[in-house]
Amino acid sequence: MIDDDQIEQIEEQYAPRERGKKIQFKRGRSHKQVIAQIADVAKNTPTGWSGIAYPTPPLGMIEQASDARAGFNPSFHASRHERKWIITYLGPFYEDSLITDVLHPVKGGKEANVYCCAAHPTIGAQWLAAKVYRPGIFRKLKNDALYREGGVLKEDGRVIRNRRAQVAMKKKTDFGKEILHANWLENEYGILRALHSAGADVPQPFASGENAMLIEYIGEEGAPAPPLNRVRLERAEAKNLFERLMHNVQVMLAHDCVHGDLSGFNVLYWEGDIWIIDFPQAVNPFKNPHAFKLLTRDLERLCDHFARYGIRAEARALARELWKKSNLPE
Repeated sequence: MIDDDQIEQIEEQYAPRERGKKIQFKRGRSHKQVIAQIADVAKNTPTGWSGIAYPTPPLGMIEQASDARAGFNPSFHASRHERKWIITYLGPFYEDSLITDVLHPVKGGKEANVYCCAAHPTIGAQWLAAKVYRPGIFRKLKNDALYREGGVLKEDGRVIRNRRAQVAMKKKTDFGKEILHANWLENEYGILRALHSAGADVPQPFASGENAMLIEYIGEEGAPAPPLNRVRLERAEAKNLFERLMHNVQVMLAHDCVHGDLSGFNVLYWEGDIWIIDFPQAVNPFKNPHAFKLLTRDLERLCDHFARYGIRAEARALARELWKKSNLPE
């Protein structure tokens, strides 16, 4: 999902070449100049931009760069470390008049923290959810190579051909990890945009920036929508929601997407409706040779969850049926 220019921008920050040494920012620049550059990039990041022009800076640099964000003073009382990350990565959304405050955490997960934010009056919503990714989220996913096989994709769906980038990703150098990290962040935002436009039950995406994105907040302030695995349903409602989820899986396949980690943990429930979340690991069934396996696993988890309500379904048969309906390659 990242283009050659962005790869070059990331690569430039890793000069001199990696040789097992700790990565430093480009030679010939003072520490003060690097801090000023980070602050300037964050300040001037346009709304909706989903690329990462610079690798995630060390915490010491974040602390100094975030001091430049005068006026953004979130009311959420986070730890010193967490507050610096909030100011650094959510500050641009404040400056672009998308949010006015960070109110409270919604959840912490293996790849990101999510916060409830007060939306700017011009947005047309009372709250927005801000998802701030942890550095190197793919390293926290088991068998991450399963999702990457078939190639890391650019935004137009073509595989990244940059030879040095390919070698770096394979060897998991810092440069390679940064390419993967940037790609996975963009992957989620791009998929949310496509699926929301297609009518799928996913949160509406509003903006993305460096290491964070803003999406529709589900729930009320102080009472975020719970995941489906924490909700007790009546059998009739459970049957309707299961059918709704199968419809969403079909919509995803029709738009070249297999979630890859779908279960009751990442389906939100609120007042009878559902929203599917957490797409950074999603794969393209035309590109990834393990897509059918991942689809079957997604359906197995959903079938296991709904079996408690007496709903019987055979996951592999469902996977074959949905795969065939989508005219995907055998």
